[in-house]
Amino acid sequence: MQEEVTRREVVAVDAEQQKQNIQQELMQLRQNSDHQIKSKVKLIEEAEYNRKKVEEEIRLIRLQLESTERQRESAETELQELRARAEEAERQKRQAQEEAERLRRQVKEESQKKREAEEELKRKVQAEREAAR
Repeated sequence: MQEEVTRREVVAVDAEQQKQNIQQELMQLRQNSDHQIKSKVKLIEEAEYNRKKVEEEIRLIRLQLESTERQRESAETELQELRARAEEAERQKRQAQEEAERLRRQVKEESQKKREAEEELKRKVQAEREAAR
């Protein structure tokens, strides 16, 4: 009987030891699990932070692109206006050159007529002088 009691005490001690070992192992598993959860939460938070950072960079790039596009359109409009003004200036230049050429011809013709008239007048004066003698 004493052996039975001793055997039961040994079994009880073993059972208690196994219980403590299991509880300790369970506690270790919980700690590991909590640590893994915290690590994964940290990774998720970092990923979310990086995602927001990338989205903000994309937003800024889009704003810059829109601004650049507006500047390009403005530059194209200004270029078209400058081309139109250059064409108008060229047209006015040609018109002024044509007018200057017309005036040169007119002056040349009038100078020719004046010379002819002066020569005619000289001939008439000469003829009158000869007739008066």
